[in-house]
Amino acid sequence: MSEAEVTEAVLEALDSLPEPIAAQLEGVAVIVEDSHPEDLMGIYDPSGGLQRIVVFREANPDAAEVRRTVLHEVGHHFGMDEDLVRELGYG
Repeated sequence: MSEAEVTEAVLEALDSLPEPIAAQLEGVAVIVEDSHPEDLMGIYDPSGGLQRIVVFREANPDAAEVRRTVLHEVGHHFGMDEDLVRELGYG
């Protein structure tokens, strides 16, 4: 997928969130980067006072995977551990 296609898929995933959840993401930057050295699909990074979700374009082959990655990282933002996020079907 191109950067524009991944960005569009990220926006669609965020727009699909219920308003009460979306409102709690205010101040969280969601960005697209090409790749991660460990081939991660995405990461939630709350370090340094800046909260951000990064979606790695090369690891997400289609819009469905981008959506799953975004929702996975949103789960981490809300304090869910890896096991719970996967149990909910986002991992």
